[in-house]
Amino acid sequence: MNKKTTILCSAADQASMNIKENLIALHDWVHDDEIYESDWCRIVTVEKLHIFCDHIDSELEKRGLPTDMIIFASKHKSDNGQRLFSAHFTGNVGDAKFGGNPRELAPAAPQALKSFLKSVRDLAADTEYEVSMESTHHGPTALSVPSIYVEIGSGETEWLDRDAGRIVASVILDLCVNMSAGTDIPREQGSAAPVAVGFGGGHYAPRQTKLIFETGITFGHNFPKYQLDSLDDGLIREALLKSSADFVYFDRKSMNAAQRNRISAVINDLGYKVMRESIIRERFSMLTAKTGE
Repeated sequence: MNKKTTILCSAADQASMNIKENLIALHDWVHDDEIYESDWCRIVTVEKLHIFCDHIDSELEKRGLPTDMIIFASKHKSDNGQRLFSAHFTGNVGDAKFGGNPRELAPAAPQALKSFLKSVRDLAADTEYEVSMESTHHGPTALSVPSIYVEIGSGETEWLDRDAGRIVASVILDLCVNMSAGTDIPREQGSAAPVAVGFGGGHYAPRQTKLIFETGITFGHNFPKYQLDSLDDGLIREALLKSSADFVYFDRKSMNAAQRNRISAVINDLGYKVMRESIIRERFSMLTAKTGE
């Protein structure tokens, strides 16, 4: 059976079920034993929360449902009640309180991140929802294929919002259609956007999000200020490799000199460069113009 993008939904997650219902309504599917299938993707539902789905790719393979990328359709929870569409990658810098393994990162899908955020921003333009990437957090981490979390937040009202579910479902379907088989590059994009791994800033990475929207680059794993002191050489190397990174970005104002110097030394030893925001905007502005981004 051919590998397909898997949209993983959780029966324990209200927003996930909202997205699933809209996915089913928006497209014609072949339906068999809770597996909804098209020529280019599958909807698979699990009973547990997504964060505990380590090795789900190998489990699907054993069931005859091989996948080349996983889109986790999920809720986002925060105390501020902000209406938010967000996307991020998974991994644990420290312990594993919320799924996955300690000090492990999952493979990222940076091209899908850019495509999802830009498309959902366009569809949500007339709503009260904000759109943002988030920094790397929680499980699952034990995956061998790229994945991305896409989320509706931040409380039950938003999780059950049918219009929000329709927006996310529509973007997921477009993303699945446009992804080249076995890659993380949307066909409509033509070529891969340069990938940065980010260090510094807040959990919602406002500077990194703006660079995704305003230049031709995208991001893989991103680590906010509060995680920087927990990063060792191995995790930094893993982040670069599992993001297929081209370079590194620092939110410099949020980092102290000791953090910048320590992380820079590791990055230089691995053969990567840190690129300032001004250089990114200068170097990749033409790419932005060519792709209409």
